Amino acid sequence: MSTETGTAVAADGRKLNKVEAIKLAKDGLEVWNDIFEWAVMDVTEPLESLLSPAQLETFHRTVPNSTAADVVKSAARRAKISEEDFVRLRWFGIYQQLPNLCHFMLRIRIPNGFLTAPQAAEVANIAEKYGRGFADITTRQCFQLHNLTIEALAEILPQLERVGLVSKFACGDTPRNVVGCPLAGYLEAETIDASQVVRNINQMFLDGNREFSNFPRKFKSAIAGCHLHCHQPQINDIGVFGVVRKNPVTGAEQRGYGITVGGGLSSQPYIGQGLRVFVHEEQLPAVARGIAHIFRDYGYREKRTRARLKYLVADWGWQKFRDYLEAAIGFKLEHDENIACPEYAPHTDHLGIGPQKQPGLSYVGVPVERGRITAEQLGNAAAIAERYAAPGEARMALSNKQNLIFINIPSDKTALMARDLDKVGLAPHAPLWRTSLLSCTGTQYCNLAIVETKQRAGNILKYLEENVEIDTPIMVSVTGCPNSCSQYQIADIGLMGVVCNFRGQRGTEAFQILLGGGLGADAAFGKIAMKKVPAEHVHKSIGQIVEAYKANRADEDETFRQFVQRNTPEQLSQWLYIPEMAQVA
Repeated sequence: MSTETGTAVAADGRKLNKVEAIKLAKDGLEVWNDIFEWAVMDVTEPLESLLSPAQLETFHRTVPNSTAADVVKSAARRAKISEEDFVRLRWFGIYQQLPNLCHFMLRIRIPNGFLTAPQAAEVANIAEKYGRGFADITTRQCFQLHNLTIEALAEILPQLERVGLVSKFACGDTPRNVVGCPLAGYLEAETIDASQVVRNINQMFLDGNREFSNFPRKFKSAIAGCHLHCHQPQINDIGVFGVVRKNPVTGAEQRGYGITVGGGLSSQPYIGQGLRVFVHEEQLPAVARGIAHIFRDYGYREKRTRARLKYLVADWGWQKFRDYLEAAIGFKLEHDENIACPEYAPHTDHLGIGPQKQPGLSYVGVPVERGRITAEQLGNAAAIAERYAAPGEARMALSNKQNLIFINIPSDKTALMARDLDKVGLAPHAPLWRTSLLSCTGTQYCNLAIVETKQRAGNILKYLEENVEIDTPIMVSVTGCPNSCSQYQIADIGLMGVVCNFRGQRGTEAFQILLGGGLGADAAFGKIAMKKVPAEHVHKSIGQIVEAYKANRADEDETFRQFVQRNTPEQLSQWLYIPEMAQVA
């Protein structure tokens, strides 16, 4: 039976899913020392005796240099790791990588997406040495490295720690990376600077160890004071957003935070519910801890498919949740019915060149095509940041649109910096399509994916940039399965991987197309407009619907989402329809 399904019974008689039983037997944090022991484990059995004939065939067919002695030895060591410990490895950001016979993926936790240039350079060096020369930027402001052996992991983890980076709690049933605005503390128009509170809460989670190491499922936090709410608080377990209000007693302006809870995407998406509270910055760590404790103590553990916080919040409602939160933290929050959600949350992550609140300094945001950056590009980016930033102030940030932002650049040097970035394939003034096309890992490495995405996203991008001109950003998400790592439900145009019968070929890769997703006061998930479009032709459907938008929008200010909302599902389907659809059974 898979470690992800089925049930077990705890000592007190409670029914638990199998992962809960694994955690009861051994906490995920306890696997740390095992990593280094596995990396030097002496395995005497031949690989042929550790793998089934089918696995052995797949190993030699798919793993590069599969007959090399070091590759065989690494695969044998991996084969000696139990299925239960593969689950526990996630507590340190490690997943098996397809075909689950030799290599691993490592996720590096980057709170708020903030990096120093030396940290970026170290990730580049690691990617070049161990990860076949590239890194992926995720929609949660992390780096992911692929193609890593257990021996490589034992070398990489200490290297990361030496530059102040960790993978602890980057995956697993833990508090995941705390995301925020990539320009927190630097953006002149921000409602409130949340950069320090993000650092504090992130560190609170990491230092808490066993206090936070056994949630029912993953726990995602988004905290920022960005006036555009680019951190997408409404799709997180805890969403903290900046607010400005008049003090109900004195009438003076107050800046603080609102809270949403129970947001999340995947196959059953939920918009977070507002707690209708005004929270002061000094209260936020206690509030975050209280919400985490409620999830830990009251979250559902029997069925893994219903274990996220969003299901508890949906069942309780925000009023009951707020009552329990106030009991957990030991003080009453300031209730305010006007603070339910962010009012305005467009698709943005502050790309381009703009002024910082610090006089004489600017930021430079560059799109990273499909979120995949080569080790050479990342190393060059770190060097360019050091070259142009104010002395000792070289900073970089990853965005939740899988892009890269340089911070603390003297304003009179931005043009020169843009020229140097263009030379290494990181042009700040790239076409608009490149700024807002997201892509998950897909079947290249992911165990859950149904279709390939990274190359497909590159093909879609190339077609759109060459054939479909736009004058306003349109967010496109290319996602390989219903789990929504690339957030297809909140995109303007969301693609979710499926298969179809096309021209008599069963299992042909295809995409379901959703239109009109978005967040803010009118938050809603995209609606299915086409169920199965063959993947090799989906770019044509995208091009047609965008051309229809350009030709039929009410005025130049009408957004793509507003256009979708104004038209009927039947009309939208007609605009998406391509001749090849006649051959889909």
